[in-house]
Amino acid sequence: MDKKFRFSNTHTDFQARDAKVVFGWRYSPRIIFKAAKGTKLIDMDNNEYYDLTSGMMCMVLGHSHPELTEVMREMAGTFLHQSSWYSNPWAVEFAERLGENTPGDLKVVNFAVTGSEANEIAMRMALAATGKYDIVSMIRGLHGGSLAVEALTSVGGNRRKNLGPLMFPAKANALLPPYCYRCPVNNTYPGCDIACLKSSEEMLEFVTSQNIAGIMAETIPVPGGMIVPPKEWLPRLAALAKRWGALLILDECQLAPARTGKMWAMEHYGVTPDIVTWGKGLSAGLAVCGTITTPQIAEQVRGDAGLLWAGTYSSDPLAAAVALKQLDIVLRDKLDERAEQLGAIAEAELLALKSKYSCIGDVRGKGLYRMLDIVKDPGSKIPDPIMAERIRYNCALEGVIGISVKHYFRFAPPLIVTEAEIKDIVGRLDIAIKRAMDGFPRDVDVRESSSLSIGDRPIAAE
Repeated sequence: MDKKFRFSNTHTDFQARDAKVVFGWRYSPRIIFKAAKGTKLIDMDNNEYYDLTSGMMCMVLGHSHPELTEVMREMAGTFLHQSSWYSNPWAVEFAERLGENTPGDLKVVNFAVTGSEANEIAMRMALAATGKYDIVSMIRGLHGGSLAVEALTSVGGNRRKNLGPLMFPAKANALLPPYCYRCPVNNTYPGCDIACLKSSEEMLEFVTSQNIAGIMAETIPVPGGMIVPPKEWLPRLAALAKRWGALLILDECQLAPARTGKMWAMEHYGVTPDIVTWGKGLSAGLAVCGTITTPQIAEQVRGDAGLLWAGTYSSDPLAAAVALKQLDIVLRDKLDERAEQLGAIAEAELLALKSKYSCIGDVRGKGLYRMLDIVKDPGSKIPDPIMAERIRYNCALEGVIGISVKHYFRFAPPLIVTEAEIKDIVGRLDIAIKRAMDGFPRDVDVRESSSLSIGDRPIAAE
């Protein structure tokens, strides 16, 4: 008999109420969580699940970390919010600490509330600093959901359907991704000499106005497929931006801090951009995100393009205090080194699964951020989103909460995860993949998963 979810009446009642009154994406089944501790989530029926996504890649220290909890308690009775036209000690110290631990002369922080907002601030900076107006992005990139950055996002799905008249018009998705597993120019690294970037620069001549203000890319594009660039790609992209007189903007909202084995993923490539955007992992799960740029650029753009930028909740004291404490713990406990060491263990475990199951076409990533590319067969590399969703569903049955989007399954546990927990998670993933390969569950609709789902029609399970 197939293994099944069994929910209490209270749990199913909340599931039904959620479906009725909350307009949002939900995986099937609609598990309702009531608590979390360390690497585990706890549902309404007290079932525990490994959190293989660190929330939405935010909970670097796991859930209910005692030091962060203590800061929250203290701040709740001290200071929650003030007008963003004023400041507070925690925001100042957090900005200082960020600058102290960011490469080059990136020292000046403009706070925001979401990663989308942070990337729009970066776009404003590029427009103001250069006096130009094209923002160039990478195909398969994702930079947020607000209208300006949605125009730069190109991972597909229904995200942009019917939004054309509202979106930022002067944009170009002109950079080909350095996607060696599925090379966009049908070449092979390293003999290609990074042909994808050479082709991209040719495209700039034809698909832009050639008034390029900024070139924006994720250091490692995650939603587009955990595309780990060859070592030459990012330095050459920086040189390309310089040739065109454009600012280089690196989006590290999914990556920093420490998750890839470095404080910033750009440190793997020895590249310092003009602007870096951050969020998620640096936020400790609270509403604090932003940009970091140089003092020179900050002064150059002051008073132009709506800069400086400040929303209602940017740099709120509670969020800043918790994020500051988390950053100090990441640095104190050298979690970048831990992510590198445990990431090597995770990679070996996942590669063992790849050798066992033909549905795993590739394993990619750095540190404790990995991804399984799920395919119909390794030879064709044809994506199999149905199989990926089956794997995610069966992982939940085995007590592991993961994210599958299209044919990509993410492996992103909190950085406090242990070697034993990694092996336990992969053991459960092994069971989930076997059950998925056997065709369970039969009925799958990838439209339920997210705004990155494929098309308007459900893909029938085979």
